[in-house]
Amino acid sequence: MHIPDGYLSPATCATLYSGSAPFWWVSLRRMQRGLHTRMVPLLSVFAAFSFIIMMFNLPLPGGTTGHAVGVGIAAIVLGPWAAILAISIALIIQAILFGDGGITAIGANCFNMAIIGSLVAYGTYRVLSGRAPVRSRRRVLAAALAGYAAINFSALAAAIELGLQPLLFRDASGAALYAPYPLSIAIPAMMAGHLTVAGLAEMVVSGGVVAYLQRMEPDLLRATAPDARVSEASGWRALKPVWIALGVLAILTPLGILATGSAWGEWSVDDFEHPQTREQIANASAGSAPPTEAPAGLQRLQSLWMAPLSRYAPRFLKNAQLGYIVSAMLGMMAIIAVCLGAGFILRRLGIRRGRSFIERTLESLLRASEFAATAEHSAESGGALQRIDPRVKVVGLMLLVIVVAASRHLPVIGAIFVFAVALALFSGIGPGKLANWVWIPVLLFTGTIALPAIVLTPGTPVVGFGGFFVTTQGLRGAAYLLSRAETAATLSALLVLTTPWPWVLKALRVLKCPTVLVSVLGMTYRYIFEILRAALDMFESRRSRTVGTLSPADNRRLAVCAIGVLLSKSVQLSGDVHMAMQSRGFRGEAHVLQDFRARTIDWCWLAGFVVLAAAALWWGR
Repeated sequence: MHIPDGYLSPATCATLYSGSAPFWWVSLRRMQRGLHTRMVPLLSVFAAFSFIIMMFNLPLPGGTTGHAVGVGIAAIVLGPWAAILAISIALIIQAILFGDGGITAIGANCFNMAIIGSLVAYGTYRVLSGRAPVRSRRRVLAAALAGYAAINFSALAAAIELGLQPLLFRDASGAALYAPYPLSIAIPAMMAGHLTVAGLAEMVVSGGVVAYLQRMEPDLLRATAPDARVSEASGWRALKPVWIALGVLAILTPLGILATGSAWGEWSVDDFEHPQTREQIANASAGSAPPTEAPAGLQRLQSLWMAPLSRYAPRFLKNAQLGYIVSAMLGMMAIIAVCLGAGFILRRLGIRRGRSFIERTLESLLRASEFAATAEHSAESGGALQRIDPRVKVVGLMLLVIVVAASRHLPVIGAIFVFAVALALFSGIGPGKLANWVWIPVLLFTGTIALPAIVLTPGTPVVGFGGFFVTTQGLRGAAYLLSRAETAATLSALLVLTTPWPWVLKALRVLKCPTVLVSVLGMTYRYIFEILRAALDMFESRRSRTVGTLSPADNRRLAVCAIGVLLSKSVQLSGDVHMAMQSRGFRGEAHVLQDFRARTIDWCWLAGFVVLAAAALWWGR
């Protein structure tokens, strides 16, 4: 069922990507509340389980092979939406790392196995299990039938997609451009093996794992049991028996290569030229001989992506059995990394389902306040940059920012970035703070701008996808944009994190910046945090008086009221500030008690900044 590149037309692939996207989006939205330490191991273990199960190939009638998917047990334990994510992660890693399924066909394979399979398995299981107790044998039977139905519906969807290709896409001579067999052959050929061997394997896997979990971890079955309390003790340690079982299966994966031959509809271009393989294709296709040569679309698209560990055979290992085991381990590690990374990114973005407007706003306000407190604390510490005259820092760091913007060579920009990181370390600012406050936000924001340039910039193509090509010039342009943004933001953050804000303002005035500009900067910085503090107090007060969860309509009304109150407070605050300025004779000058006195070391730092900037400007021109 892993459709390779070239068997589906680009239009079909785009349609199935579009069809899968809403399900992926809903799955993420449904799972946002659960993306914490409890759900991450569950997603990881069942994505890894599906990955391992799909490595056990079974001989099917006609000389082809097939395998179970593990979608039934994933839907039973995780529910349909989390199962869609888990199976999709496994399929994407199979396609990218091991070439099992095409890059263009990821949407189709996920639609067939992850989406259709999960929904069918969950619906069948819930209907057949009813309200039976968690440890009931009825649930074992329901799980077995759910797995059987899921894999067969998935196979039927794949067969229909393959069978439609020769009806819709032909060249001028009438030859099929992509998959060569019509529906009358594709459906019987695909379903013959899945209604028998592969379907029975999925049935045994689903029923057997449910029976095992009933004895060892019954809490894992409560998520899809109506009116049953879901246990919260489902972390990494609680899943230890399941991980041990997965490890054993990974060691046994070489059994999967005992079944020789390709799965139906997964032949390579070379298979159409080999006499023995052509005979196998004909036997598995109701005696219908394949075309004399591979379809033109298949020849054009099959080499679109060369997987680094193609066919689960790492190039650095000559032993096939050992290579299969290593591939299984690497795949499991990749799945865990993806699940952990997805959970981290979603938590960082704050898009967890069920959080109200108040909670999201409070988190944003707290992050802003935390950054201000961090800046004040680090500016008062005794690091290298903290001991430099503020005027030298303003001139030197801003000079480097200008050089970064003007540089035309990535190594020069990289060297300045390394210099900035070294300055941060010597100033007591760790990489964690920079990543948290600078690098990740800049990467997320700038990456969304740079990503389209990779494809839209004309030039020498590197890799193609669905009619679009990633070009060398596009990659280079994106690298320039990202490196410049990250380096400039790091240098600017160093100035803010190592210098008290009043000193920055006074340094700007000493350097003859306009009074109006300095005044606006000073008041903006000061009163933004005054308004943030007022908003934080207001929302904390509202949350402490709220019982339960507000409806969306109440949240909208609260948002409007909060904006109105903050606007009123801002207007009142501006009036108070204006009166205070008049009463104190303020003329826009930034005054601090400490006078700036340049020392010899400050002049040395300034000379070093100027020399570095001049050298970088020379080499980067």
